[in-house]
Formats: sequence, structure tokens, C-alpha cells
Amino acid sequence: LFLYLSPLHVTLSPGSASPRFIRCTSYSFPSEGGAAQRCHLPLGAIITPLAQPGAGERPLVQVSRSEEGACVLCCGGCAAQMCPSFTWQDCGQRFHCPFCGHVTEVPWQCYQPTARGRTRRVDAEQRAELSHGSYEILETQGQQRECPALLLAVDVSSQAVRGGQLTHICQQLRSFLDSLQRDSGSDQSQLRVGVVTYHSSLHLYNLNPALSRPHMLVITQTEELELPVWEGLLVPLRDCRTAIDKVLQQIPSLFSEAEDSPASQELPVHYGLHILKVAGCPGKVLFFHTAPPSDGSLNCSSGSSGFFSSSKEKSLFQPPEHCVALAQECVAQGCSFHLFLFSQQAVGGAWPGHTPYLTGGGVYSYGCLQGQVDSEQFHSDLRRCVDTETGYRVEMQVSVSKGLRVSGCFGAFTPGPDPAHIRLATIDWHTALAVQFTHHSPLDEERGVVIQVALSYTSSLGERRTRVHSLSLRCSRHLVDTFRNCQAETLLTFYCKRVYCAVLTRPLQDLRDELLTELTAMLTCYRQHCSTTALTHGQCESRPCAAPGCPGPCSGVWGRRGAAVWPWPSQPASDAVSAVHSWSCPRA
Repeated sequence: LFLYLSPLHVTLSPGSASPRFIRCTSYSFPSEGGAAQRCHLPLGAIITPLAQPGAGERPLVQVSRSEEGACVLCCGGCAAQMCPSFTWQDCGQRFHCPFCGHVTEVPWQCYQPTARGRTRRVDAEQRAELSHGSYEILETQGQQRECPALLLAVDVSSQAVRGGQLTHICQQLRSFLDSLQRDSGSDQSQLRVGVVTYHSSLHLYNLNPALSRPHMLVITQTEELELPVWEGLLVPLRDCRTAIDKVLQQIPSLFSEAEDSPASQELPVHYGLHILKVAGCPGKVLFFHTAPPSDGSLNCSSGSSGFFSSSKEKSLFQPPEHCVALAQECVAQGCSFHLFLFSQQAVGGAWPGHTPYLTGGGVYSYGCLQGQVDSEQFHSDLRRCVDTETGYRVEMQVSVSKGLRVSGCFGAFTPGPDPAHIRLATIDWHTALAVQFTHHSPLDEERGVVIQVALSYTSSLGERRTRVHSLSLRCSRHLVDTFRNCQAETLLTFYCKRVYCAVLTRPLQDLRDELLTELTAMLTCYRQHCSTTALTHGQCESRPCAAPGCPGPCSGVWGRRGAAVWPWPSQPASDAVSAVHSWSCPRA
């Protein structure tokens, strides 16, 4: 799921993270849980940890734990990372954590006194972790790097040969790898590449530069995941560029007389993950499939009456158990799958993108690859898939001030037992997650609310890094402050993500009714606490100019110019709820 925000002002205050990284549904949380329940406004945030800085914004400062006298400390109670919201006590000998309330002793190697009469250290302006809301920690400086790999799996079935897709795919891959080598900087210098072809059997290619020519290994017994040899399957691009070019050039002629046998879509998935496991590295598996997907047994194109109004509709988009188990293995390995589908046949049945979706990958579909438009789109998608700065083996910890807890997280990942701790196979700057907070005790209005996101990942250079984003908010006992500081675009995106995750397991009509009830209660509370004029039945209420983020634009409740489009007595409620989906961004 992606997030597209409107143009934002340049963030000049370094003490809090930019809205490009963390954007809240409201920037003033209710101080009591009862008030939060009465307003019916979800308290949440949209998190994009690897978002790119805007024009005029400085890049993130990098610090290292291995530096002598470094101050990159963690809370001894909840392991939260250091941020400007930590307060120092006893002249800098201890610091107080706003997330759990624990007081941690400072080692003598990291000690610095505090300024007289203040709770900040004297070196706060010289250290990013003490003065910046966003910074990055280098965890593995000087250690062995885990450079990621890129595995290309190409369908060589008879359908791909007869349709001409195989020749065109190989030509595009040759051109792409050639441009990648010419334009590659330091990020792609260590990239390891491998090639696999498949139909009813699997073909591996040894690209070892010490060989006079590449060797091909055919595996016919694909039930058991065994690799007779794995050395040479993944070789740095700078060392095997000539060998890969030869392989891609000869593949169309090698399989020109391929038998008319179905191509298994499961082969590149399981063996791609197995190759990365044996090599001991994270990476991306790009498989180019021509035959129609055969993962699902349902066929909704057969004209079965009542299919989309029954419970079978959800089964098309619910991931099978084996896909969930495979995604969990990919998360541990840091492997993502990207499916490039070249089928010209209309396919009805289960969605083939469960594994790519749960591993941070994507599904790209093309109708006629020989056309110029699809060719250009294919090349653009391929470059974007490979060139995008990606984090592997991702672990994200969300911390919030004492008095709040993380009650839910929504996005493209496999949920775990703790919604505050999220594990992903890969992540890039397009990835956005929605997090919801719930009160469990009253908040201190003087301290406010602090939200922290600590993202630990392996970069494209093989370095282990931790990116920290911290955001300070106000809290108030007056609901008018909560509505006045509400952000409409963030609220709309939050609802889209929450409903999208729920629609896989719950009937759509129930979700519509629940959303409509929640929005009605929200507007009722807004009218009671924020509206200054009494309204008669059927009268439209205009959104106040002082509250541009009032819950109007979310779900189509408000018009683009601020006039309410709430249903009139003659308008069915279901028609009003249908406006929810017309307002939803296709990629939100």
C-alpha cells in the first residue's frame, strides 16, 4: 500500500520528524481515554520510514555506535532509541524515558553534564540523537556485509516461445543489465545476479567467471528442494556481465522446441528462496511468467450467479496457509518476490499476488508486450523495481508515550502477536503503514505525546542500519483542539488501510455500516464541541476555516470546497457509503 501526500512545507524544526516520515490523524491527542472514545476520531499515524527528503530538506545525519564517546544510548526498560524527548537528571548522570518512565544510568564513557538549570546536555547541538527528530545509526561498521542478490527467473514454456514473449523478455533484460552496469554507482557495485529458467523443470546457470562458458544444470525432480551445486549461481554483476549476456542471448534458441507442458509458478518461488538461503544473503526474486496463473481453484469468470454476493467473494483475496507460511520464511531471509505477468488470456480465480504482496514485492501485468507502450512500461517497472533503495530483513518497533499503547497496525505484512513490533521482508520509500493508538491511562498535558519509530534493516550496501524517527505532539482535555488539529488526508489514508485489511475477513456491507456509524458519531461529536451555530434538519454545515483537517474529506463526507455532502433524508445510507470508495485513492 502506498501513500501520496500533498505538497508539504519544508520542515525546519530538527527536534521532530518530518511529516514525510510520520503523519498523524490529529496533532493534539485527547488527554483522557473517555474523551477519545466520545470523539470517535481514530488516533493513529501513517508511517513511511524510508521516505525521501523533499527539496530544501537536509538528508538524515548518520551516527555510529562504534565511535569513541558516542552517545547513542537506549532505554534500559523498553529499549527505545535516544531522542530529544528524553530528559536528563542529576547533572546528566541519568535520563528519563517518556515511553515507559524508566530511569537509566549513563555509562561514564558517554557522560556529559547538563546546562545549569536545564534538562538538556551541553553537547546536545553537536549530537544528532540529542537534537534531531530523525537520524540513522550504523550498526555494522567495519563488519562483514551481507550484500543483497538479484535472481531473474524466466518462464520458457511453449506458450512463452510461441507468443514471442520469451525473446522480448531476454532482449529487455540484456538491455536493462547493460544500462544498470553503465549507470551503477556504489549502491549497485556489490549486487550479485543470477539467472534461472523454468517450465515443468528447473534450469540453473553457473556464471562463475573462472569458467570458459556458463554451465546449465537441469533439475527434473522438483519435489525436494536440493541444489547439487550453488557456487556460481549468484555472482557480482561486474564479474559476470559477459556470461549473463551470453545466457540471455541463447535462451530463446535453447528452448525454441519446448514441449507443450504447463509452467509451474511455484518453482521459481520455492527455489528462489532456497538459493538465497544457501547463499546466506537477502535479495529480490523477479520472475517473468507467461502462462496463466494456476494457483487458485476458483473461477469467477464462469458466470456463477450470486458469486460476488456470497462469502466466496472474500476467498479470492484471502492468502492460503501455504502462502502465509512462505511469506514468513521470506521475512526471516529478507527475500521479496516481484511477479511480471505476460498472460494475454483473461484469467478468473484466486489472485496470484499473495506472496509478492506479503513480502514487499509487486505484481506487474502486461497485455501485448510487443507494443511500444507495454515495452516502455515494462522497462520502467523493471528499473524501478531494481533501482529503488530497499531495506532487507526489516524490524520496526513503534513506541508511544506512557498512557498510550499500539492497538493495531495495517499494511502489507504478515501480522504478529505484538502490533508494536513489525517484521517485513523488504521495505522501500513507497511503503507506508498505518498505526492506531489507544488510551490505557490519562496523559500528562505538560509532557504531551511522543511517538517513535525505530526501523532496523539491511541496506543495499549490506550494512545493518537503524533509522529513528521521533515526533512530539500536544495533548489536551478539550476535544475542540483534537478536531482543530486533525489532518484530512492522513485520516482518509488511515481509513483506507484499515478497511482494506478488514475486507479480507469481514463482509463488505458490515464494514460499510460500521464506517458510516463511526463517521456519523464523529460528526455529531464535532457539532457538539466545535460548532458555534445551531442547525436545522436538512441544513448543510460548512467546514470552519480554522479546521482544514476536520473529518470532512475522509470517506467523501465533505465536498472538495468544504460543503457537506451528508445524505439527505431521501438518500439511502448505502449511496452515501459508496462515496467512500469513490474518494479512495487507488494506491492508498
